[in-house]
Amino acid sequence: MSLHSRAKLMSLMAIGYGIFAFFWALAPYTPINLPARFILDLLDWPLNNLGQELSPYTQWLSSIGAGLLAALAVMLGGIIAPALKRGDTPTIRVGFWAMVIWYVIDSAGSIASGIPSNAAFNTLFVAPALFAMMGAKSTS
Repeated sequence: MSLHSRAKLMSLMAIGYGIFAFFWALAPYTPINLPARFILDLLDWPLNNLGQELSPYTQWLSSIGAGLLAALAVMLGGIIAPALKRGDTPTIRVGFWAMVIWYVIDSAGSIASGIPSNAAFNTLFVAPALFAMMGAKSTS
């Protein structure tokens, strides 16, 4: 896969993460938080709690998680995608390991807290990003 294709895939991933973060960030706003409730229910498969109101702790932790995911989207789109296009392997390597660390901590915590379905969804989220970064070689 060319560096340009890898950068394009990473940009698309960043947009997807950003959209996901936007809808997840609606959790604290009860009148408009249906998208966030859907996301949380989907990640805690099966869909069976969509009509349930979110606790203040869920709203609070969703704000934190959505903010971190939005920051990750900006990092992937603003730092990693351009690094892929340039073949900047040190920056790509840091991005790769940042994603691996997020994946391990988030997935292990999800499994430990009894929500292994989130670990499966994490795999779907991280695999394309890691694929884009794996094996990217410098053009210089």
